[in-house]
Amino acid sequence: MEPIWALGFMSGTSLDGIDAAFLRSDGQRIFEKGPTCFLSYSADFRGQLKQCLGHATRTPFIYEIESQLTDLHGEMALKMMASASITPQLIGFHGQTIFHAPPQTLQIGDGKRLANLTGVKVVSDFRTHDCANGGQGAPLVPIYHQALSRDLSKPMAIVNIGGIGNITFLGNDDQLIAFDTGPGNALIDDYVLKVYGVRFDEGGKIAASGQANTTLIEAWLTDEYFTKIYPKSLDRDHFTSIATALTSLNPADAVATLTLLTAKTIARACILLPQQPRQIVLCGGGSKNHTLIQFLRQELPKIEMMCAQNKGWQGDFIEAEAFAFLAIRSFYDLPLSFPLTTGVKIPLTGGRVFDCD
Repeated sequence: MEPIWALGFMSGTSLDGIDAAFLRSDGQRIFEKGPTCFLSYSADFRGQLKQCLGHATRTPFIYEIESQLTDLHGEMALKMMASASITPQLIGFHGQTIFHAPPQTLQIGDGKRLANLTGVKVVSDFRTHDCANGGQGAPLVPIYHQALSRDLSKPMAIVNIGGIGNITFLGNDDQLIAFDTGPGNALIDDYVLKVYGVRFDEGGKIAASGQANTTLIEAWLTDEYFTKIYPKSLDRDHFTSIATALTSLNPADAVATLTLLTAKTIARACILLPQQPRQIVLCGGGSKNHTLIQFLRQELPKIEMMCAQNKGWQGDFIEAEAFAFLAIRSFYDLPLSFPLTTGVKIPLTGGRVFDCD
């Protein structure tokens, strides 16, 4: 199969904006990485996206937001293609997940509209085929994690801390396991926006100034999700009831409590693995939260821990690169999901291809 250029887009559960990255691949190996870009959502648009969360079907309002979301991706794609002088053969368009409770899942984003805006073939709707065949529809990035880690010592794990946390375990003999670990940044971000008026706890400074309430955390960890065997995945709002328990805490203590909760859920996830990884590579926005990393090192003292950047990876853009990679795999009819990543019975391809008129 011929290596081709694809432009990958990711708008994650943190609702902060759009990550974009060029990648040249044959769907199995990574030949070249191109320019990257991040577009932050305006406060108004972020609020409108939040209004869409929890809806399993499109309403007239959601259709309008979907068009605006698609247009933002189209404008971004055209600017990136012009500045990089790269015309990709494919665009991998994740869209925005607004509902996820397998077998139901909904990512908004109009693949046909994006293809017409850019003049480039678009692959989108990556999760529906997986869910229709008994899978969780998530996580989908693990096959890209495997490609990134081809030459690294195993067993190892990659933990992405976005709005929801997820882990990819890479064992010997190409063993690939993945699942959502629990809340990542979403609960923290929602709380600090409401109480402090900031989008995230930069560097974990607020958490560092507080004292975590371990009694509350232990109560939250009794949620059956944490003992459920993989594969498994979560909706962004699965743990929103936790917010009501924070009213008795001062704000800094509440942020510290949510941050330690994220660390403990990742540690719990490691217990479920067939082997303890020798090292964990951290990526996503949470990898910049120094207090969260400190908590993780306390919870997992025997595992070497490092940020993706220390591996020479583009830590902020791994998921955008992944959807470029997945678009190429979809185009070549290669599997995106596997029995131990999403729970499908056999390796399964996915994604719908949209061409421009």
